[in-house]
Amino acid sequence: MTTIIYTRVSTDEQAEKGFSLRHQKQLLTTYCELNKLTIAKHYEDDYSAKNFDRPEWKNLMEYVAKNRKTVDKILFTKWDRFSRNAEQALAVIRKLTAMGIEVNSIEQPLDLTNPDNKVMLSMYLILPEVENDKISQRTKDGMRRATKEGCFLAKAPYGYSNGKVLGKTSVIPNNDSAIVLAAYTEVAKGVEAVEVIRKRFKTERGLTLQKQQFYNMLRNKLYCGWIEVPEFKKEAASKLKGIHEPLVSQELFDKVQDVLDGRKNIGAKLPSTVNENFPLKGSLICPVCEKQITASKSKGNGGHYEYYHCTAKCKVRYKKEVLHENVAQMLTKISLNKNVADLYKEVLSDLISQSEDDTARRRKELVGEKESLEKLVIDAEDRLMKNELKAELFDRITTRYEASIREIEASIGQLERNDLNLGKYVEDSVKLLCDMGGLFNQLKDSKKGGLLRTIFPENLVVEKEGLRTNSTNTVLELLSREYRGLEKAKMKKATKNSGFSNVAPPLGLEPRTL
Repeated sequence: MTTIIYTRVSTDEQAEKGFSLRHQKQLLTTYCELNKLTIAKHYEDDYSAKNFDRPEWKNLMEYVAKNRKTVDKILFTKWDRFSRNAEQALAVIRKLTAMGIEVNSIEQPLDLTNPDNKVMLSMYLILPEVENDKISQRTKDGMRRATKEGCFLAKAPYGYSNGKVLGKTSVIPNNDSAIVLAAYTEVAKGVEAVEVIRKRFKTERGLTLQKQQFYNMLRNKLYCGWIEVPEFKKEAASKLKGIHEPLVSQELFDKVQDVLDGRKNIGAKLPSTVNENFPLKGSLICPVCEKQITASKSKGNGGHYEYYHCTAKCKVRYKKEVLHENVAQMLTKISLNKNVADLYKEVLSDLISQSEDDTARRRKELVGEKESLEKLVIDAEDRLMKNELKAELFDRITTRYEASIREIEASIGQLERNDLNLGKYVEDSVKLLCDMGGLFNQLKDSKKGGLLRTIFPENLVVEKEGLRTNSTNTVLELLSREYRGLEKAKMKKATKNSGFSNVAPPLGLEPRTL
């Protein structure tokens, strides 16, 4: 009779129980020789038997499907070598039996044609499954206990390596930790888009993270010292301070979250130096090559002339005085009218007042929570002095309380940093929104570019239809009918060398005349 022999061992069984693939094969080979069975194939796996998703078992089943008429038996030493999943094992046995192939163990042989032996088969199959479940549960419980003690058991994220801290499993900073800190610092500035920073770090500093991985890194609380404890049974998810060294401060982490959540706008990158003669330099994008437009003076016809122009071969250029005049007209056009401004001022004042009340109430709540936790720490110290509390338990309790206190202190600090006393700025700010064109003209040239970057979150892109920006100023978009592009005006098509080319406000707003 033709037989396939199958041997299996998992890594932990090999280490803990001394199972040997070689020993199993020797037993099966000897058994086949004594019983005059011909071994057609030998397959061996080093995978867990919790299911049949094992490479060599799949190969075995493929061979059987192609040679079902020539295979009579599949043998293994014990039933737990075959499977530790009773339900799946019975299904596989039924499938092979239907193909006319006997499945059996040489150390726990059963005549499966006898219905009474199905009870013993179930026992052989279910006991290993129960053992597997117990091992799995013990492993999960142990991992959860370790996590609650501040350990980190998963694969170390970028900037860390797996290692030991205070003799416990955790993560330790590696050579990439400096890149993580630098990336957080750059994102927190809110100057460049996150993807721009990632690409720059990839080129300049050897960052290996893809786009989603980079965002995940910026969201990972592990970098500021926290360990996430997932929900389990009736226990809610929570977080606690880990035993590992944080790579970034809580304050820096919070600033990055503000940027990612849109609470801090990402504006156009400011030029390193402000050119007082050409304040819009660095705020315009060429319509042809999409590079930043520069500026310079040129000599001709007995005088000097000032232009904004592209440095590439596209030869796009704009006269400085015409461009500045049209920018002022554009800003005047999107300024608020008095009725809208008065309503906006009233609503804004109410919102600021409400926000200040909410902040004061939240701060009071946090201070109360902090005082309660501090009392619990003092109580634990008293119980320790009276020998009512073991030192180990005291350390665990106070570590948890102190971590919560630090978190509350960080929240209070964030509230205080956000308390900017905005009420005093409302009146003057609304006045400026009513006459942005006049403000632009009144400002020194060195300040004009800053005003433009404040109003338009990104650099202005020059197109045939006019200027646009890839993102809008949410406040003006809501308050200004003109900003929303309610009335589109046609622009004179500009040539590459005309005095003023393709200039208009963002996303659908263009000045009526040039």
